[in-house]
Amino acid sequence: MGKERKFSIGEIAKLTGVTIRTLQYYDNIGLVPLKRETTNGHRYYRKSDLTRLQQVLFYKSLGLPIKKIQEIIVKAVTNKQITAVLEKQRDIFYHKLNDLKMNISLIDACLANIEGNKSFPIGKLVQLMISLNKGSIFEYKNVNFSEDINNIFMNHYENTEEIIEIYWNWKLLIVEAVSHILNNVNPKSEQGRKFARKWINMISQITDEDPELLEAHKTSYKNRTQWPEEDRRLMEFANKFIDEAVKYYLSNFNDEGGEK
Repeated sequence: MGKERKFSIGEIAKLTGVTIRTLQYYDNIGLVPLKRETTNGHRYYRKSDLTRLQQVLFYKSLGLPIKKIQEIIVKAVTNKQITAVLEKQRDIFYHKLNDLKMNISLIDACLANIEGNKSFPIGKLVQLMISLNKGSIFEYKNVNFSEDINNIFMNHYENTEEIIEIYWNWKLLIVEAVSHILNNVNPKSEQGRKFARKWINMISQITDEDPELLEAHKTSYKNRTQWPEEDRRLMEFANKFIDEAVKYYLSNFNDEGGEK
């Protein structure tokens, strides 16, 4: 039976792309320790150490801190414990994703308001932006929709990422409507027309033109007293502008945005 292959720290660095300094750090903290030859004192890795390093790099790529990786790799943990760690990390990423979506939405709302406005009251819009609660979307888990409505939403929206995308497409337009109101934009103006078209397209996308899903969203709107306070307040503030802009658009323009 042949001897087990041994790898120098330099070989592992080239093979994995991890710097020698990082490998030395992993050795010092006992995360991926080097072995030592008893005869000449040379330090080396075995094939099993390479597998362990790959696990470390995998968890590191998921954003887990070294301390948490040590708990998983070094200590004897169960699948249940690993699952809990990964689920927590997934939640962290969903919150980061939500933050990114919000920032993009705020930028888009600013751009929509700057367009066509010779004088732009940036102070009011900035005040609105910094007051928004990025975590409002996660408060919906405390909303008690009926079992039928819950089933409809669960059947149509497969994962949290899709829900975040839908939520921020909606929230973007709510914020845009509020900022139009603050800027005294007429819902029957060119900006109002552009907004109405975006609103109609958004409704079509989030409902997938499914009558059952559309009705579920209407029911949710009727029960908006259960919504997070910020979303309910913004929706009610913007509601008249949205209704007037959409009504005017549908009465005067076709699906392509041209006049009827």
